[in-house]
Amino acid sequence: MVTTRGKKIKFDLDISDGELDDSEIDVEQPAGPAPKRRKTKRPKFTDEDPDLNFGSSSGKGKEKATSGQNQLITRRNSKGGKLRDLMNMPIDIFTEVCSYLGPFDLRRLALTSKRLWDVLMTKEARHIWKTALASVVDLPECPTSLNEPQYVCLLYSSECYTPGCTSRGTKADWFHLVRFCSACHDVKMTNEWHLTYSQNLELGLKSSTLSEIKDYFDMMRLGNNYHRRGSWMHKTNERHFYIEALKKAGCEYEALSQAESLDYLLALRLKREYWLETGKAIVKWKNKQLASRADDIAAEKNARFESIKVKLLDMGWDEKDFPMSNKAFRDLVLKDQKLTPKIWQNIKPKLEPLLQTSRTDRLAREKILRRMNRENAIRKLYRHTGRETMDLPFEHTRLSSYLPGIEEIFALPSIKLLLENDTETIEEDQWIEVAPEVRLIVVKWWRGCLERLVDSVENAATAAPNEKDESAASSQVETVEAISTSIEVLREKLSYATTAFSCKGRGNYCGRRIWWFPDFIRHGSSYHYCCNMEELSDQIQPLGHQGQELVRRLLQDLKLDPEMVKSSDDVIKDQSQKNFLCTSCDERVAKYMTFSDLIEHYLDFKKWFDKNPQ
Repeated sequence: MVTTRGKKIKFDLDISDGELDDSEIDVEQPAGPAPKRRKTKRPKFTDEDPDLNFGSSSGKGKEKATSGQNQLITRRNSKGGKLRDLMNMPIDIFTEVCSYLGPFDLRRLALTSKRLWDVLMTKEARHIWKTALASVVDLPECPTSLNEPQYVCLLYSSECYTPGCTSRGTKADWFHLVRFCSACHDVKMTNEWHLTYSQNLELGLKSSTLSEIKDYFDMMRLGNNYHRRGSWMHKTNERHFYIEALKKAGCEYEALSQAESLDYLLALRLKREYWLETGKAIVKWKNKQLASRADDIAAEKNARFESIKVKLLDMGWDEKDFPMSNKAFRDLVLKDQKLTPKIWQNIKPKLEPLLQTSRTDRLAREKILRRMNRENAIRKLYRHTGRETMDLPFEHTRLSSYLPGIEEIFALPSIKLLLENDTETIEEDQWIEVAPEVRLIVVKWWRGCLERLVDSVENAATAAPNEKDESAASSQVETVEAISTSIEVLREKLSYATTAFSCKGRGNYCGRRIWWFPDFIRHGSSYHYCCNMEELSDQIQPLGHQGQELVRRLLQDLKLDPEMVKSSDDVIKDQSQKNFLCTSCDERVAKYMTFSDLIEHYLDFKKWFDKNPQ
């Protein structure tokens, strides 16, 4: 970069006249004596040095000058910057180079040196700026109140327009085409309330003048007219006014006559319409640029991530090890910066600890999931074994809860071994090896449940299991086949029609019906949400002595042996044969009933029957 402090800038476009001297390439010495400067050591150059052998354009003609101009100039240990050759470029070539630049790059170029700034800020360079602006797709035309460099600065820079302010201008007013930082925006702009009522805001204008012109200078988000929602206003929709524009317009308005003021207000109205149209167009373009930039950033991040992903996979890492939920990892891989070998060497040591931690956590989670899969497989096979053992003619979701607790099954040594083996699941052949041990527990439990039901029927009350018998049985080694045989005997006892049960429920559906085995299990599970045999025993009870005698008498009247009739016989299930009449009822209301209806009729008037057994 060329140093401009204390020197007169000269932009020499023609280098064909005269020879180039080492001290006159960049600057021209002033006419007066120069101030004393500290001496610095300069490198000594000889005429044989190829880097400084420019040739003589005056003595050897135009061909020598052209060859010297096209030669690469590399001045070492000098004050010349990277753009020093651009200073000696002909104006037509310089214009051609600038025509390939966008507005943002052209402004950056103008800020590199004072010489380029002076050249690009002249009226002769206006076509360069117009060409740069025309190259931007869908960019609105330059507003009439700005020149091209000012328009580029408004669109592409983040400078605060307040003189001397170095803060970033984050608040742009596309209505007045200015940009301020947050602090300056609060000073330069005001809302309608402060403009009307605040005593601290002094504009030096008459109230009548302010009321006439203020509606032409209100600004809000996107330049739209403000609106209210209910009784309050959103901050983003609040009307704002540019104080400097109000002051200027107010002073001009007060200096005019009455006839001229009307024309001035008409001109303000036309200007406002133009400002609104221009502001909306710029905002629309800016939003489109932001969306496009967001897509570009996303594409850059994705490209960087894919490059890192390929390298990590080649190193042996799994994509499952990528801790995408970790912010530190995302900041390294999802960055809008191209991945270079140097960047990769810098971020690689930072990625490896994160990946190792993520892999350790993932393996631990997967191990837990595999154990859960094995436990679920055992539960599923255990429920299947329980249903086979119970051998009930119906399916119900709560039947699995009747079985012994799964913790008892998990405590078995053979099941523990299956759970400790780190496999994905339990295969069927593995279950077959441990199924006899599980089946033995289930059949013992099912036999105990049936024994309690049989005892309750025989004693006409719920009876606890015989502890002495259980202890005696536990001292003997029982097989699954022997227990299954005893289960069949117990099921046979419960299948007789005399082993009827009633429900303690108060509803008509429960209190007026009788149940046989195993239908009362389905009834208790469906209507009373019983989840184990203890809850079922509390809800279902066998018929009392009078009820059992009534059943026996009815079966005898049908010429059936009460000791042989099963609850599954047609005479019990068939509800179309209404052959029974209650003689205890009044003849005027007595009616014929089926076998089940008569027993339910007894349950309705159980107290009366118990008092009148005849």
